[in-house]
Amino acid sequence: MQYIKCGSETFNFEIKPIGKICNLCKRETPVVTLTTQALKLCKSCFLRIQERRVYEGVKRYKMFDFKDRVGIFLSGGKDSSTLAFLLKRLYPTLNIQGIYLNLGIRYYSDQAQKTVENLCEKLNIPLFVYNLPKEEGFSIDEFILTDFKSKICSVCGTIKRYLFSKLAKNLGLTVIATGHHLDDLLSTYLTLFFQGDFESIKRLAPVSPPIFPGQAKKIKPLFSLPEREILYLALLEELPLESCSCPHGEITPSKKVKKWLEDWASENKTFKNQVYSVFLNKFIPLLSSKKESEAFFSCLKCGEYTSSPNQICGRCRRISLLERIPDRKLEFTREEWFSLKDKTNWVIFDVREKEDYLQEHLEGAKWVSPNLVEDEKALFKTFKPYKDKNLLFYCYTGRLSYLFVLKLRKLSFKAYNLLNSSY
Repeated sequence: MQYIKCGSETFNFEIKPIGKICNLCKRETPVVTLTTQALKLCKSCFLRIQERRVYEGVKRYKMFDFKDRVGIFLSGGKDSSTLAFLLKRLYPTLNIQGIYLNLGIRYYSDQAQKTVENLCEKLNIPLFVYNLPKEEGFSIDEFILTDFKSKICSVCGTIKRYLFSKLAKNLGLTVIATGHHLDDLLSTYLTLFFQGDFESIKRLAPVSPPIFPGQAKKIKPLFSLPEREILYLALLEELPLESCSCPHGEITPSKKVKKWLEDWASENKTFKNQVYSVFLNKFIPLLSSKKESEAFFSCLKCGEYTSSPNQICGRCRRISLLERIPDRKLEFTREEWFSLKDKTNWVIFDVREKEDYLQEHLEGAKWVSPNLVEDEKALFKTFKPYKDKNLLFYCYTGRLSYLFVLKLRKLSFKAYNLLNSSY
């Protein structure tokens, strides 16, 4: 199986025998190799190792007790899904609440929601869904029209962190568990270190206590698990996983650092654990010994806590940018398109397979290769002659053409998608 994350991070894993006898139980057929040791393990032994890692981490850092109400924000991806699976398996009587944030990302959020619903049904976990467009009247996609068009992941992170705290309070959660794993934490530590942001490093311990009244404690039970082993576990346990990646996925600095870590770990299998141990046991305690008080205020717009000196939280500052944009349209229905009277400044592009385009297409449509969306430089060069035009894209389902629209919007083109365009 090939698993593709946001930002084009790709993992391949095929479940098949890789030897005769499991190195631990000496009975079953091995199907997976630990990334940190040359151990070939059967499914049962591999699961026990991951369970022990999580159990020991929870116990060591006293992440929760049985009077806590623990919320897991589920995305449909391997990390949060595996987290839910392990916590439910290790602590079957723990009060767990699944939460899904539907951010209104076209051709992605609704599909991921169905995956999360299937997961919660499989694990017998209650699910609460918060639909951002319905509740607050905007979607993450609309930020493509603002100055944040090249930093959608940053905006998304700000909105989600805000909702984490708000929904935890509304749902009576005392603990929020996130799926951050060893590779996530290491890449973030190193990125922040290079940026000199030591204050943020201090907050990325396995347990983050509340920093203002009423905030839930945040925990990272998967902090000692390598990312690849989380994927292996999710596939071995046949957990429902999203089949597509977010169209806004970006190659962030931390994702580049992950690539470096993989290269270094290929020469030294324990390298990641060594570096993480330095941060966790040496550097973070050194930072935490320097107590600095941080002032918090009630946001003047939404009332939630913020440390911003101007008393306007990051979420509200970003939403104010959207409020300045009267027209946030990114898509046309076929009815809207055909009823548009003046099309003189429009150019139509068909991004289906060429044989389908040659057989039948919208009048005046030009064909462009579907693969063009993967090359930003070629994308810009191809559409540069149409910089002053309105561009309309269509494909079979609308998903690929919408990706063209998002990519071109980031490059400041006036691009739109055509809905219901299947022939």
